[in-house]
Amino acid sequence: MRLTSLLFIVILISAFSAPASPADENGLPSSPSKIVYPPLDWTVPLGAPYRETLKNGLRAYIAVDSQLPLIEVAAYFRWGALKDPSGKEGACSLLGKLLKNGGTRDYPPDSIDAIIDRYALRVNISASEDLVEFSASFLSDFADTAFAVIKQMLFYPRFDERELDKEKKIVIENIRHRFDNPGPTLDIAYQKVMYAGSPVARISTEQSINRIKQSDLVDLHRRAISTGNCIFSIAGRFDRSAMIDRLEKLFPPATPVGDTSFPKISFGKSEKCLVIQKPITQAYVRFGMPLFKRPNADYYTVSIANFILGGGGFTSRLGTRVRSNAGLTYSIHTNAESNYTYPGTWYVDFFTKSETFGQATALSLDVIRDLLANGITDGELEHAKETLIGGLPSTFRSPFDVVATYGWNEYYGRSPLHFKQYADELGAVTKDEVRRALAKYLDPAAFAFTIVGDTAVLRAHGASEGFDLDTLSPRKIIAPNSIPQLP
Repeated sequence: MRLTSLLFIVILISAFSAPASPADENGLPSSPSKIVYPPLDWTVPLGAPYRETLKNGLRAYIAVDSQLPLIEVAAYFRWGALKDPSGKEGACSLLGKLLKNGGTRDYPPDSIDAIIDRYALRVNISASEDLVEFSASFLSDFADTAFAVIKQMLFYPRFDERELDKEKKIVIENIRHRFDNPGPTLDIAYQKVMYAGSPVARISTEQSINRIKQSDLVDLHRRAISTGNCIFSIAGRFDRSAMIDRLEKLFPPATPVGDTSFPKISFGKSEKCLVIQKPITQAYVRFGMPLFKRPNADYYTVSIANFILGGGGFTSRLGTRVRSNAGLTYSIHTNAESNYTYPGTWYVDFFTKSETFGQATALSLDVIRDLLANGITDGELEHAKETLIGGLPSTFRSPFDVVATYGWNEYYGRSPLHFKQYADELGAVTKDEVRRALAKYLDPAAFAFTIVGDTAVLRAHGASEGFDLDTLSPRKIIAPNSIPQLP
């Protein structure tokens, strides 16, 4: 045994001691670092070859993909939580849950669950602020069953009273615990600070959920889920002509669509600083200011500026100085929000030990001031462009990615050539344009701060480390359970 081990060590040393040859007898490089990759021959796929307007009025993106015996579906309906009636916040979210779990005209809830399990159907229905999305995937051999279930869910929901009561109890229990963790607390509080008094700042409450009745969901379904209000994407193993015939039978003929516009959103007058008192050992911080609604001519310039400041991870200015060099946080990033429904914000987000809150915040502001004063380097500009443009192919990894992306693209009213123009728009950005965008959209004096943490500790360590909470006015300190009462 000892002799065998000794022999193995000798062989291992000999292998690593041998001179490295440039290539072996098969012509393979001797080291991964010597591998030469050919240039990537890739062009942006366009959505037009996949788009059809069917006889029933459905707008559809259809791609045949026979690589796997699979079919994937995504449907986008123009509705969302921003349209929830006042006092019944949470209605759209419940609609999504009950379309899947509330049974249908032909199938009680238990039967739908059994079919989904038996045929390994993956079905999801979600509702965000400005989108109701239906998605599904299933084996192509089970297409008949899957489409029968999809038709029932979308167009013949039952909204079973018992299931509605069960879902409401689940939602209410989640509401009771939504401020347990500082991350979600920060998210909600920041929306309250930036959009005070607007529909974006509304959140569901136990009272609003209890007010929602079956009749509310029936009415909501009638207005939101229809052929004319849908953009449909599908890819998989099927015959294209046969799939078009199937979709024309699946979706009823389009009828005139009612008002699907979203309420106008504006930024509200709010506190300069909102502190959520929570006895934790870390501080969760987000500070930001109003940005714009897309489309906007400055978006590509701002996206590069954002990447350099904090959106580029470890290589960004904030990632390098606050995280890597100073060791004050595990995670810090910036986000220049890309919103098409209402104006977004540009913010910095990080968490740090309570004792280093002042130091981390002051250093972050110093990094921003330095960027405003001195601009960016040629290297930073090129790295940002290469990274952002280089990520584009990952958006189109499969035929389903193509049709789903272009369905989403059309939903938000973007040009059919948006992705073809994306690289050109980013590539044309100059350093001077980035400097002008920074000066136009980023002002440390205009930041509004949202902080979750132990107020006494933050005050004690903030002023001595360069960031004094008491200098921010107007300022409000509240408990988490007071957030729903904010405008």
